[in-house]
Amino acid sequence: MADELQERLTTPHLVVGLDHFFSMFPHHWAGHPRGPGPGFWYYDTVDADGLPRARIRYGDAGRRLLVGQRAAVRALLDAGNDVVLDEMPVDRTILPAWRRELAGHRTWWVRLTAPLDVVEAREAGRAHGRHLGNARGHLDVAAGESFDLTIDTSARSPAEVADAVLAALPLDGARSR
Repeated sequence: MADELQERLTTPHLVVGLDHFFSMFPHHWAGHPRGPGPGFWYYDTVDADGLPRARIRYGDAGRRLLVGQRAAVRALLDAGNDVVLDEMPVDRTILPAWRRELAGHRTWWVRLTAPLDVVEAREAGRAHGRHLGNARGHLDVAAGESFDLTIDTSARSPAEVADAVLAALPLDGARSR
């Protein structure tokens, strides 16, 4: 959806995503059998219904990467760039940290959501970056947070979601963040 939105905006917007920063992390410290440590890893459990649930966890080096990601986005905005942030909050500290970091910049917070069965089907069909249970484990992380716009993506294509964002938000094209 972020790519679709980027194509439709009338000025250049940089898409910055959590996965961009995760991919900077050395592979042998990110989400593999090394497990708990300084980087990132999946904490895998099984729900009462027997289905996998995974939550991304992070140690000190992972925390520094997340702090650096927020500082990098802030620097891009401070330099006059327009940014579309593609973030999946991995725990309940992430959105409040973003809100503090981006204070003073005009922001619109958009939550994309879908029922659990839909996000699990999307996860199962993903070839790259798939970790079964990740969708289930993170679906409720943003519960209770306020957003300017919430869109149920279950019956919409990424292009339709981008159109809905553009139709709903007061984007002025030149300085839309």
